[in-house]
Amino acid sequence: MKKLLHFMREKPWQFIGLTVMLILMIASMYATFEQDSKVTRTYFIDEFKRAKAAEHEAQIDKPAIVTPANKQTIAVPTKEIENIKVQVGQQITTADELATYKGSEIDDASTRLNAEKSAYQSELSTLQSALSTAQRENRPTSRNPQGSIKTQQRDKDLNVNVQVDLPQQQDSNKTAIAIIEGNIAQTKRQIEIVDAQIRELQAKQGVISPIDGVIADIKEDAGNIVFDIYSDERALRTYVNEKTWQQVTEDDVVNFMLKHTPKEDEPIMVVVDEDADEDDTLTAVLTQKVLLPIDQTTYWASHFKTTHPLKENQAYYELIMTPDTPISDMPYAAESQVSIITDQSTEANKVPTKWVKKVTEVEEIEGETFKTKSENVYTVGYDGKIRLEPITIDFEYKKNTIFQSIIEDGTPILNQTERDVMARTFRTMPITTDKAYWKQFKKLKWKDYVKYSIMR
Repeated sequence: MKKLLHFMREKPWQFIGLTVMLILMIASMYATFEQDSKVTRTYFIDEFKRAKAAEHEAQIDKPAIVTPANKQTIAVPTKEIENIKVQVGQQITTADELATYKGSEIDDASTRLNAEKSAYQSELSTLQSALSTAQRENRPTSRNPQGSIKTQQRDKDLNVNVQVDLPQQQDSNKTAIAIIEGNIAQTKRQIEIVDAQIRELQAKQGVISPIDGVIADIKEDAGNIVFDIYSDERALRTYVNEKTWQQVTEDDVVNFMLKHTPKEDEPIMVVVDEDADEDDTLTAVLTQKVLLPIDQTTYWASHFKTTHPLKENQAYYELIMTPDTPISDMPYAAESQVSIITDQSTEANKVPTKWVKKVTEVEEIEGETFKTKSENVYTVGYDGKIRLEPITIDFEYKKNTIFQSIIEDGTPILNQTERDVMARTFRTMPITTDKAYWKQFKKLKWKDYVKYSIMR
């Protein structure tokens, strides 16, 4: 303090000059950086990224297990079975014999099927007669058709009963004919099914497998021997909460990888296609979103829980995915990792979501006020000036926004800091090994720095 007072007394004019310079500097800073300042500013750019259009995806990663694509169940009366010829876990092919009928029961089975066929044939005859009646009633001179035709055929324990309701109006005869023709077609299909069963019985004299697969279970239930067969085709199943269930849609593309663990804690990725590279990812399609929450005690859910615990007090939903390439070499319940692609965009840019600036423009037309909202990002143009460019958001993923715009590749995109549009920008020399940057800065002379300092 004493030195300052001494300086003021000894050199008053110098002190006054320094004081005036300090006041002018403070006033200049205030005029430049005040919130409502009208002075054109120059902004130092400390955070930016260059635009580069590319393909972007949003995905949900989940563990999954390999399961059969479907299950076929065959039930045969126990009293008709002589011998079961397969066991649980056995791999079978289409037309393999599962069991043989008792010799004394083959004729009974054949009689039962023939009686069923006879009943359907009688029903077909009655329906054809009804069709002829309806066609006659369709003639212009005929009276109103009868309201309904009821047919019934009984043979021992077999009961085939069809009620055909016909329209009452004269001008609806064509509809009546169509209804009867539909019932005739259905009855013919039933006859074809019975014929196929008769041929099967005659050819094999036993129960045969309708598909390639594995015997999952053999049990006796309500007087029947029941065979459960897992199909040879595989699917992938995973279990998700409601939030994730809402985010995915059927037909979503799925990338997945299979793995097995020959040694503890050493997962190895396995490629099914021997000609494919080890880094290749397999693809699938999300074919089913099950609407009902799962029972966690069901067979596949309980398998899933052994390695991927599910919360007991939370609802989970099953997602079923069908691989594009068969994975029939993998055992059931094998581990897999799936990535469900929920969004995709090509030729799009990506910035942190917080960099997106929302702008609301107010416009008055003929006394009415209209508000227009838009999303924008700050950019630096070819002339070094700041611009606010509109964008179209495709989707958001992991705190990033994927968007379409007319921004050219290489254009600097700035963060969300508030800036004046068309203001100039500057940066310090880059700490980089990029030779292109250094060549640009080497061209600058001391006169350029002085000129820049004065101009800004």
